[in-house]
Amino acid sequence: MPNIHALQKIFPAGFDNGYGSLKLFVDGFEVVRIPSYISTAEMEDVPGRIVLDGAAYTVGESAFRTGYHFDRNTDHNENKIKNALLMLFGGLAHLPHRKAWHLKLVVSLHDIGLAEDLKQELNGEYQPILAGRKSDVTLEIIKVVPEGMGALFGHQLPPKLTVLDFGNGTTLYSRYNQGKREVHTPYPAGVEVLIEDIAEKMKRLNGGKIGNASQIRFCLEKGHTRYSRDIDIKDIYTSCLKDWYEKFLKKPVSLTLDAKHQGDEIWAIGGGCLLPGFKKLLEKNGFKILDNPVEANACGLLEMAKAMINKNL
Repeated sequence: MPNIHALQKIFPAGFDNGYGSLKLFVDGFEVVRIPSYISTAEMEDVPGRIVLDGAAYTVGESAFRTGYHFDRNTDHNENKIKNALLMLFGGLAHLPHRKAWHLKLVVSLHDIGLAEDLKQELNGEYQPILAGRKSDVTLEIIKVVPEGMGALFGHQLPPKLTVLDFGNGTTLYSRYNQGKREVHTPYPAGVEVLIEDIAEKMKRLNGGKIGNASQIRFCLEKGHTRYSRDIDIKDIYTSCLKDWYEKFLKKPVSLTLDAKHQGDEIWAIGGGCLLPGFKKLLEKNGFKILDNPVEANACGLLEMAKAMINKNL
């Protein structure tokens, strides 16, 4: 009998299980970026479909497309840990099928105090069915790093730096001195709050019904305000964006501009940077927007994993 492990290869990977979207970057493959949604509705073996311990789930955009109820990471703080394994498998179920995966991962986490819980949730050997086909999956977490750290890895950091990470569930304010992080303050109002406000205010355009948050999110992520064939939310978006900024972002942005005044470079990352019209506003205020701000963290996590594996060879 041939040795089934002869072809098995260890894959370094970066995993960012965000409130809004999960990013999984496995060495040698395209980055998987999908909404952090999980559905238990019946579905075909679509990308993101997983069966684990006899229970079936769909992760990502297809969960939204079922038209039925789905859970979102953003709904509960503990979901980043509780859903981590399903989310990771959902990401793998978007990649070409392999009989065996051995992933050595660097993972980012909002609350680094929960690192051991996350490792416990993920580490191990599993036999999931991914998009209709069986896989043997070994997961080995080699490091858990604070949210946003991946985005800085591999960059020449200025001596003094302040970073704002405009995420879906939170806006993170971090300050670094000589590459060491000194301050890390999460503000609990990310893009989700803006989207919920738009959904509420859309009633008059939408036959009295609240707008669908996921649908609003998809159009904004694509850089436009066309909610559907008949509905453009441009005016509502513009006024809600102003409110969101005034109510929730003014404080972290003001703190960042104060830091700039004290000689810090100011950088911005996270999906919120790409909201229509928002990027221009940030740049006007002197922010440097990192290339590919949504996936920058996951890309750095993968690079960290590669560096750590190479060091130990």
